[in-house]
Amino acid sequence: MCALPTSSGLHLAKKPTHIGEPPEHLFWAPLDSIVSAGAALKFKKFSLLGWSDGGITALIAAAKYPTLIHKLVVWGANTSVTQEDVRIYNGIRDVSKWSEKVKKPLEEMYGHKYFAKTCEAWVDGISRFAEKSDGNICQELLPDIKCPTFIIHGEKDPLVPKAHAEYIHKHIKGSRLLLMPEGKHNLHLRFAEDFNRQVEDFLH
Repeated sequence: MCALPTSSGLHLAKKPTHIGEPPEHLFWAPLDSIVSAGAALKFKKFSLLGWSDGGITALIAAAKYPTLIHKLVVWGANTSVTQEDVRIYNGIRDVSKWSEKVKKPLEEMYGHKYFAKTCEAWVDGISRFAEKSDGNICQELLPDIKCPTFIIHGEKDPLVPKAHAEYIHKHIKGSRLLLMPEGKHNLHLRFAEDFNRQVEDFLH
């Protein structure tokens, strides 16, 4: 069984409720739901797949609940926020500048006003991590991840620089890193066939 923790910010299937709270809530808040879902389905162990902010939550879950997580796949994730990241985030703050292809389905889901407000709040929230000297989100937890871990990253990701994927790979013992030369932040959509094949091979 694979649970997919989606982003606590903009990629939820319903409106997020903890945007604007202390930044840690962006990633720690979904943990109880993940564990509860596994228990409700009576799974002794399960695998996690996490994209973007959901990848951060998946990393934390794998570190905190090592006896529950069988395998871990993350892509487009980071474990710290640098000043360069803040510059990138501020570049997406104004959703009116987003492409129609990306913006339209999110506006249809949330409504334009709520979507715009949520995006601004997400940028403010995650940027607060950069106020720390090391910008740390959960770097100290990476060595605690013992399950087989597959990190996928698009080399053309405009939101998450490659250095973040390399850091995660370096600090999770035995992890595997796949760099997709043409991949961007939504590589699982753009290159769905290749992505699905790679993930299925890893999980089986």
